[in-house]
Amino acid sequence: MKQALLNASLMASAIFLSPWCHSEPMGGVTLTVVRDNTNAIVSWPYPSTWFGLEFSTNLSTTKWRPAAETSVSDSGRWAITAPVSLPSRFFRLKNHLQHFGFWAGSVAAGGSIIEQRGFVNFTMGAGPGPSADQAVALGMKLMFFAPDFTNPNIQDQLDAIRPYATNMLAFFTMDEPDCVAGGNNARLDQLLASIESQISQLKLSFPDVPAMMTVGCAFWSYNNFRIPRGIDFIAIESYGSSGDPGTTRTEWMSKLRLLKSYMNSSQRIFLMPGATEGYGTESQLIQKANDIYTYAQTDPLVVGVFPFDWYSDNYDCASAGVFCGNGVPTTNYSIKVIGNRSARDLPNLRARYTQIGQSIMNGAFLDVGAGGPWIQFLGGPSLPGSPWISSQSGGTGGTTLIADFFDPDLGATNQALRINSGANANEWYVGPLALDELAVGARFRLVAFSPTGKENLLCLTTHSTPLSPAPAITLVNGHYKLWNYVNSDTGLMDLGPAVTNAWHTAYLYARNDGKVRLWWDGNLVFDDLAPLVNPFNGYVEWGSGAWQFDAMTTVDFDWVAYGNNF
Repeated sequence: MKQALLNASLMASAIFLSPWCHSEPMGGVTLTVVRDNTNAIVSWPYPSTWFGLEFSTNLSTTKWRPAAETSVSDSGRWAITAPVSLPSRFFRLKNHLQHFGFWAGSVAAGGSIIEQRGFVNFTMGAGPGPSADQAVALGMKLMFFAPDFTNPNIQDQLDAIRPYATNMLAFFTMDEPDCVAGGNNARLDQLLASIESQISQLKLSFPDVPAMMTVGCAFWSYNNFRIPRGIDFIAIESYGSSGDPGTTRTEWMSKLRLLKSYMNSSQRIFLMPGATEGYGTESQLIQKANDIYTYAQTDPLVVGVFPFDWYSDNYDCASAGVFCGNGVPTTNYSIKVIGNRSARDLPNLRARYTQIGQSIMNGAFLDVGAGGPWIQFLGGPSLPGSPWISSQSGGTGGTTLIADFFDPDLGATNQALRINSGANANEWYVGPLALDELAVGARFRLVAFSPTGKENLLCLTTHSTPLSPAPAITLVNGHYKLWNYVNSDTGLMDLGPAVTNAWHTAYLYARNDGKVRLWWDGNLVFDDLAPLVNPFNGYVEWGSGAWQFDAMTTVDFDWVAYGNNF
């Protein structure tokens, strides 16, 4: 949508999409908005069964409320009418699909909890202790393996779990009893009975925590197969017998149809796409992920996507001279993989699952378009690749490296791209882009800076017709400023004094008629026209210096994002 709507605010962090994401299958439901005199009409397709509109006045909260005024409009769409004179409201569609997390490879010393932050809302297998504490602090639900009730220390185990009960998604009871039974009906009956016994004992201590199991083989071929009493979630393996996505989809759709015949009305499904090279090439795995996600949005019985697996088969830590703890190279993507690579180490598949996870967690936001927000984390092991282009102006004295830092938001070590300008400009950019609207976002901090001079840090221009705005976050004599750069060198707004090692998050929007918006640390601080000073096409630039670089700075970037899908 190209015309901004007064007081029907966008979620700034949800407007950045990668170029390849524009061809995403349109299995979801998209919100639209139109202006009708003094009202905003927010609508989405009818009947869109199992979707509901929610709103919030504050994007920093997790408390979304139903929009009670929903009705069916004359055009056959669900719609609400909201006066534009009211305070800003943020709208999203939320459906039955609520959970996203990876199979139990995610338990390695809390490593994947750091790596998956922001796009996973449950983690499997991390028992009581530091990893579970870290996951809860980052807003993740916990899936614990059910305890062994034959253990003489069972009470100690139950007591250790008890403080986490309100943050649990489920107890995982058994993996693939239909496979373990090996076609033996009597053995299957024993396994299913043991699950029922386990659940009955769990409910005595944890009556409100659901129970889960997986099915993976020809469960329908047993004449005594049943879903055990007390099971709430069934995860169905959807890997495929070959790499072909079409064949795989036919197989898991058939399994799904058969599984539903055994379910009661309260039970729900998690789909488990294969996310390791044993089930196809990276491009095939991406297509399989798209097929699962597209279908999951349409089936009210599917509440989660649960890919297998996050970590790869093995890592050659010894040859790299790196201690990997329990064999998993936490937050280090440079160590050679031995055997099949999984989602963590297939960068395009990881990026796609990041989008899917963010979309499931956030819901379909107003004006976000197809797909979820795109974001690039800059924590190594290598310098940014395509689409980013490196550039140095005025000399080559600047340096770029990967830096470890303690991240207070995570309570753990993180990595950033550290850019030093020297006496020149040292930046990364994308362009030229013939786009009339663009947005860029970043999380960054100044590690060191000279007290005088200017240095562009985060910059944006659009297609010029013949001129367009050129807003930038710029360090000016020790202050952060919203600045006009390119063929100008003037200020728009003072954002406050620069302080070393203080993180800031900025989202910068520009339109070629001069409209500029800046969200600074979660607040919309500028929403006005800016001078038309750019005669060139659109560019996104970030680093230490672009057009103005007579200061000396060292800047850490945790992530950057850009896009134009509004």
